[in-house]
Amino acid sequence: MPSKDIQDGLEMNEGVKDGFRDPEYDPDLPRIVMNSADKKGVSPRDSDALNFTVNIYKNCRIRIYKPLIPLKLVLFFWYGGGSFVPPFLTVYFKQRGITLSELSTFFILSPICQFLGTILSGVAADKIGRSKPVLVANLLLATVFLSGILFIPRLNIPSCASQPINLKCHPQQFDRLITKTSCDVVENIIEVNSCNVQCPENVTEHCNGQNLICEILAESEMHRNFSLSIHVKGSYKAKDRCYYNVSSMYHENATYSWCNVPHKMNCRVSCVVDSGVNCSDEGDNRDALLITTMALFILFQTAYSNCYRFMDVTAMALVKEHNSDFGHERFFSICGILVVSPIAGYLVDATTTKGLDKNYLAAFYLFMVTVLIILVVVYKLEVRINPPGKKMWRKATYLLKNPDVLTFTLVIFVLGSAFCFTKNFMFWYLEGMNTPSFLIGLIPAVSALYGLPFLLTSRWWVNKIGATQIFILGLLGYVVNSLGYSFLKDPWYALILEATNVFTYHLLWVAVVLHSHELAPEGLTATVISTAGSIHYHIGKASGSSIGGFVMDAYNGRVAFRVMGIICLISAVLYTFYLYIRRTCFSRGLPAGAETDGQSNNVCANRTNR
Repeated sequence: MPSKDIQDGLEMNEGVKDGFRDPEYDPDLPRIVMNSADKKGVSPRDSDALNFTVNIYKNCRIRIYKPLIPLKLVLFFWYGGGSFVPPFLTVYFKQRGITLSELSTFFILSPICQFLGTILSGVAADKIGRSKPVLVANLLLATVFLSGILFIPRLNIPSCASQPINLKCHPQQFDRLITKTSCDVVENIIEVNSCNVQCPENVTEHCNGQNLICEILAESEMHRNFSLSIHVKGSYKAKDRCYYNVSSMYHENATYSWCNVPHKMNCRVSCVVDSGVNCSDEGDNRDALLITTMALFILFQTAYSNCYRFMDVTAMALVKEHNSDFGHERFFSICGILVVSPIAGYLVDATTTKGLDKNYLAAFYLFMVTVLIILVVVYKLEVRINPPGKKMWRKATYLLKNPDVLTFTLVIFVLGSAFCFTKNFMFWYLEGMNTPSFLIGLIPAVSALYGLPFLLTSRWWVNKIGATQIFILGLLGYVVNSLGYSFLKDPWYALILEATNVFTYHLLWVAVVLHSHELAPEGLTATVISTAGSIHYHIGKASGSSIGGFVMDAYNGRVAFRVMGIICLISAVLYTFYLYIRRTCFSRGLPAGAETDGQSNNVCANRTNR
């Protein structure tokens, strides 16, 4: 017979829900929205009035439940608008002068704050019995913090060393003199020194008139060390260097040029220009801006990820209230990614001036517009108000004693590590195989398309297979995916491997949210669902990135994918063994079909009470 601690843990679901039910909450009070019990009493005619039907072909039709249309719009715009912000923010930081090592520090620190922020937000939502205000607060905070990041000026790397500068004739318009140097040199009059001349042989045959090159070549002592004063007007950028048009050039108070002579003199003058900057002051200013940027980024990431977690919490509450299907709502999330994300990419390209840096601000403005739309729709979204959570610490203690909860946490952690490893390193790995950019952009879209039909039928899949079995299929999906990538020779076969995302992401997350809702005692639903998401996406991100990065750096990408595949295979075997032991030990003697997924705790509790 199990010990008392294990017995208490196994009785968590029903015991906690019954023992801690709020006596002050009257379930017969009028509801804000129609629940599943109300829907059963609705006549067929009224039921048709609550559905929006789209006829596709003959008897094939799609019925959309009207009271949940606002939820579908919220998920569509949030997942669509939120999908492109992280990648664009990364390249925006690079454009604004943040180094790779500094950006890595951002990503190392942010998961810790995201995890803590998610738990605190979940507790707050359960404490007040409402998830909607927490969702709205995080949407507003995410917008404010992102706006703060955009207001921070460029973080130029302080350079006390002299910058090289080269002068030569324009390759097409030979009578024009141009100079190339670092883009940090922004003065209209550039004082240069330590100049030297590089010319082809026999160039002096064409020397006549006031020509700087000829005079310098005639005086050997000045050949390698002279100074110039360069007056520039207008510039253009190519990669990380800037080209300036030289309007005039002075040497010893005389104006010179060698580009306006009858014969082309393919000479080049190489000099250095002192920065003339107080490096100490500039470095201190940059450090302050960097710390501010890091703080705003971490706060933005925390609020941004909380929005995802509370989209799940709010969607699950409405799904249960209206007896709907969580997968149907997720369907519109994926549609949002497929529709809105390409629009952001188009706006960036369309608003970028040729020859200048890409205008990533257009994508961020689009995100803010989608948040504004979401806030308007959320204001109209009617979410049931639950009784405020009470005795939450005691309920959490019971929850942590449940072996099902502990194994669920470990499985979600492994799944999250595998998810973040593949998302962070898959494209890096594929680029090493000279994968076309078109294919890299196509892979996420194909992965999303694979999941759409399964999301529409997710209720059938979860009921047929069971949530815990879907976790095992998710682990096995990562085994196939990781080992497949480790042996991949032709990158186009990645489109086939991405079919595993049906079980590693689409159906998996539906099962995770449903299973979290089943495990959660009354008054801890938001906390449990948001914590499950935080373990998967935040703690898993830190572990997956660390393990994957270390193995890829020490060995190579193929070894890293095989290591991740082996970890998932071992986890799948151990979790299957745990489920087998639990069901054979605690379900013996029960009628066939008495134990279903999500009811095992109650079964075990009944057995231990005999």
